This record gives sequence, C-alpha cells and structure tokens, in this order.
Amino acid sequence: MRLADTTVVITGASSGLGRATALLAAEEGARVVNADVQRDPRSGGTPTDEHITESGGEATFVETDVTDIEEVNAVMDEAIDRFGNLDVVVNNAGRAESYAITDTDATNWRDTVELNLTGVYHGCLAAVKRLQRSGGGAIVNIGSVFGVVGAPNSASYSAAKGGVIALTRQVARDYAADGIRVNAVSPGFVDTPMLREDTHAGTIEFAERQTPMRRIGTSDEIAEAVVFLASDAASFVTGQNLVVDGGYGMA
Repeated sequence: MRLADTTVVITGASSGLGRATALLAAEEGARVVNADVQRDPRSGGTPTDEHITESGGEATFVETDVTDIEEVNAVMDEAIDRFGNLDVVVNNAGRAESYAITDTDATNWRDTVELNLTGVYHGCLAAVKRLQRSGGGAIVNIGSVFGVVGAPNSASYSAAKGGVIALTRQVARDYAADGIRVNAVSPGFVDTPMLREDTHAGTIEFAERQTPMRRIGTSDEIAEAVVFLASDAASFVTGQNLVVDGGYGMA
C-alpha cells in the first residue's frame, strides 16, 4: 500500500476533493485526520472519518478553521498525539468565487484570499515545523488551473490559487534539505458539490465545453494525483505543480 503506516492530515476532507483523497489515503494504509469546519458532508451521507473506521481504517475528525493558525497548529498536534506521528499534510480547504475584479469589493477579496491562500500558508507553516522535527515528510497543496491560466470573472480566486502555486515552490525550495517535499495539484473543472453549487460558474455542460476532453474530472482522479505526490513513488519530486484538468490549461 502506498501510504502504509503514515498519518495524513487533510483539510476540508468532509466533502469533494478532500473526502475523495481521505478515502483513497485510508485505502492505501494511512491514518487520516479530517480537519474541516464541519464533519457532515455537504451533499449528505456518512462523515468521512466514520466511513473510514467502518471500513476497518483509522480516522478522526477535528473541527478546524484553516484561517486560524492556532486551530491549524492544534490539529497537527492532535494528529501526533493520537496516532504517534505526522507524515503528510494535504492543504485542500478552499472555496471558489466567481467575480470579475470590478465586481469584487475589499471584503470579498480579503475573505477569498484568507481561505484559499492564507489557509494554505498556515497549513504549510504548521506542517514544516513538525516535519522538521520528525525528519521530513510530504505536503501537497491544492491549487487550480485557474491559478495558472486564469479564468473569466474569477479575480480573487485565480489570484489566490496562483499564490498557492508560488508558495508551494518557495516552501519546497527552502525545506528540501530537511527531507520535506512540497508539491501542488491543480485541478480543472471537477464534479464536486462546490462546482454544482457555484451558480456563477455555469452548468456542468458549460464546464464540459471548456475542457478539451469534453468532460469534467472526478474527485477520485484528483485524489490519485494527490496520493501519488504524497507517496514514496514521488520521492524525488518536489516544487512541482501537477495540473489535472483534461487539457483546459492548454486550450
């Protein structure tokens, strides 16, 4: 198993990409900590940690607001206290916003950047301090293809995700010698509750038309990319942004 005997903290793992990543990580042998503001999935169903434990795995939920550094520090320490170690951190929590810059006020800008970029900064900061003490590990940040090529009417979100990609490379460069690998996965349009609830983004059919493969991705496809980068299969990979977008970024 690719993540056997590891402890993985995943922010925003109650729904969508985070949930898919948590379930796959557990299948691959990881002990999973779901750090989210709510335990219940947005689309209903069994909570992520409960699903994993009912399937024979190990998991727990810690209510966490990633915009609060104290809460982020607390969930990292809880992972170590409960499972004995910390090996992988996936900074996934975020929210899409679709506004042109002329429709974006200071509050919208600040809130979007605070969650999507500052939240990742908090996760990286807390993870690096602990991974340095334990001899290394892996961090995977969730960016977006919109942070690479931009998207119509998506000023604050695209800027924040572009910042995530830049931060990923910088942290990777600074801490590679400590055995800490830091990479990003940047999805395109993916079938998640967040996409279906985003009325500004348009319909699923619109997303399919914008993607050269003429379909949107699945959460499981993104999870596979995350688990690859978190595992020893990517042991010589750091500072990279793996775009998983069905060709959107080259269109």
